[in-house]
Amino acid sequence: MYDRDDASPALLSFLIGGIVGASLTCLLAPQSGAALRRRIRARVDDGARKGRAAALRLAEAGRSLAGEASEALIGEGIGRPVPEPGLPSDLGRGGRG
Repeated sequence: MYDRDDASPALLSFLIGGIVGASLTCLLAPQSGAALRRRIRARVDDGARKGRAAALRLAEAGRSLAGEASEALIGEGIGRPVPEPGLPSDLGRGGRG
């Protein structure tokens, strides 16, 4: 079950150590509490802004990829438009419903 070559525990340990080290550095830095809080808030806000921007880029890339896949499937005759829920499947295609 446990693979000795698995790097996940080592990576997790490295990340936790980095977070603890960064936290201690901030706490022991020779600055006032107000200046430290401003610095932390600025970095958190910057990280949040970058995260939102990355999420928007990822969502746009996903929508683009989904559109391309849909067009390719419909062009190959594999896919077809899906009717709205609750409507007969042949409605709008000359069927009587």
